[in-house]
Amino acid sequence: MASMTIRAKVLLFAVMSIAWVSLMGVHLYMGARGGRRIREQLSSTQEQLDTYGRLHALAWPYLNELTQMQQMEGSTRRVRLAMLERVEAEFERLERSLQSEAQLLPGRTEAVERDEHGELREGLRNWAEWAEVHVNTLPPGTPIGSTVEWVLYTEFEQTVGMRLVEAQQAEQAEMEVLRRQWDETARLGQRLALLIPALAVVLLVLLTFAILVPLRHSLRGLLGVAERIGRGDFDPRGAPVTGHDELGTLGRAFDRMAGELRELLVEKQRLVRAEAEASEREARRYHALLEDTVRARTTELAEANTRLRDSLQELQRTQEQLLFADRLAAVGRLAAGVGHEINNPLAYILGNLRFVHRELGCLAGAPGEEDRQEWLAALAEATEGAERVRVIVQDLKMLSRPDDVALSPVNVAAVVQSAAKMALHEVRDRARVVQECDGVPAVQANAARLGQVFLNLLINAAHAIEPGRAQENEIRVRARVSAPGHVTVEVRDTGSGIPAEHLKRVFEPFFTTKPVGVGTGLGLSVCHRIITSLGGEIRVESEPGRGTSFFITLPAAEDTGAPERSAA
Repeated sequence: MASMTIRAKVLLFAVMSIAWVSLMGVHLYMGARGGRRIREQLSSTQEQLDTYGRLHALAWPYLNELTQMQQMEGSTRRVRLAMLERVEAEFERLERSLQSEAQLLPGRTEAVERDEHGELREGLRNWAEWAEVHVNTLPPGTPIGSTVEWVLYTEFEQTVGMRLVEAQQAEQAEMEVLRRQWDETARLGQRLALLIPALAVVLLVLLTFAILVPLRHSLRGLLGVAERIGRGDFDPRGAPVTGHDELGTLGRAFDRMAGELRELLVEKQRLVRAEAEASEREARRYHALLEDTVRARTTELAEANTRLRDSLQELQRTQEQLLFADRLAAVGRLAAGVGHEINNPLAYILGNLRFVHRELGCLAGAPGEEDRQEWLAALAEATEGAERVRVIVQDLKMLSRPDDVALSPVNVAAVVQSAAKMALHEVRDRARVVQECDGVPAVQANAARLGQVFLNLLINAAHAIEPGRAQENEIRVRARVSAPGHVTVEVRDTGSGIPAEHLKRVFEPFFTTKPVGVGTGLGLSVCHRIITSLGGEIRVESEPGRGTSFFITLPAAEDTGAPERSAA
């Protein structure tokens, strides 16, 4: 077994398994075949036994029918013929049963049984004719007693019945023999059914151990060699597997490979040492060259970093100038409306001052109480107009002053109110402005830039509404605390809305849906840039024909005790 190859061992195991399975299959087949043959033979014997019994039972009914027919003065020949037909039918069954037995047992003496059946058939015929003749010899209408019937039946028993009983006894004996054979076959099958699998299991277990134990030992040896080679130990120590099978060949190949790897390792170490000695000088030269290169690249990187810093500062100044330019453009757009707003209070300031001047020039003495009250009223109106001019100029200064990037707490309501005043000239003919900004904390922002955002949003909302129906449309500015530490301001209008395909581009620079010459496309882009720089976010929702809503979310100021009212 030790000199066999693994393939031969596996083939031997397979052949043994197939042999035992085949032996069990043949045993089961032969047992089933023998049992089937015995069962069919028992069935045929039982049929013959039943046939003999039915033939024996035909005597009394035949005698009863003969006696009844003789008393009725009828023909007994029909009764005898019916009797003979039944006899022939029974003997045909016997013939078929004998043929079945001949097929099951080719060596059985069928001719002898056929002769016996022929004698029985002839005896039944002779007795039937004798009984008919004997009954017909009696005078018609003579009652036949039980003595006559018993004599006729006794003749049947002595001539035919005894032979039928002997045939039944022979068949019963044959059935007993068949039953014993069947029992012996079943017992033998049970023993073999237990013995053959047990022997097969024992032999297969022994064969399995004979194959697996050496195989496991060989595999452990090969695993040890593989681990030793994996650790870098290439010292050959002899084959761990000494057999002549595939594993032994593989173990010897491992040893040869370990020796060759050891030789290669020694040669490689020698070459590495030689190359290391040869390249050490080259390495020092390359190291010096690399240091020079790194030094030069570091200098270039520092110069590039300086240029990048200058470019970033220039970009930031340009951005601040762009934001301030957009704010000045808004001031320019509002210049006419602001002039109109300033012109009205200036007119009645000047008119009241001229009135007071004229009255004072015409006054000769002390003024009366009525004149004094009239002059005070004119001066109060002039003071009110001057205050309105001051507020308008203050709002203009807040919007148009240069950027101050410093952030401070800003009162949202005050900035929204200032932006609404600045945009009044653009909005008054188009919609009503509703402000709901009270009661929210101050936000951390820049008042000028935040005012620029609200002014752009209010002007855009006004341009989205057709002029002439101010009472039917509104621009609602509502502020609320949207989350802990954040304030959201919503600017909603009832204008024409923005198409869905334009919503994703509204914050892109130079994108506008207004006609040429009406807008530059920088307003919403500037708003987005300002809100982002303040640490907040801006988003838009719109439905064509239903209006547009802009949502601005800003962080609340940590110290909201003194929020910035506006930039003076």
